[in-house]
Amino acid sequence: MMADNMSEMLPNTQPDTLTRLRLILKGEEGADDALLAELLHQAEDLICAYTGWKEMPSALVSAQLHLAVIMYNRLGTEGESIRREGSSLMHFRDLPKTVEMQLKTYRLGRIP
Repeated sequence: MMADNMSEMLPNTQPDTLTRLRLILKGEEGADDALLAELLHQAEDLICAYTGWKEMPSALVSAQLHLAVIMYNRLGTEGESIRREGSSLMHFRDLPKTVEMQLKTYRLGRIP
């Protein structure tokens, strides 16, 4: 499905963002546009929940892309914190420090 058609189905996903995600995931041409758009949507939801904004600030699109790539790469490993494959040991973090630092500057203060 073309990116323009997908953006009509998922209004919060800009075609440019989907195109940028495809560029980052070069070598994954078989990835379904609907799946990638959903991952972008989930990344946006996570960003809004973390920052407290109702709509994601446009300055956080790079963080959204980073999170979508992480989510794509972690498909099939949901819920795992450590994975051992042969002599390789992989540790998973919920939110990478680089993304967390980027999001913290946009976090809204709350009054209890």
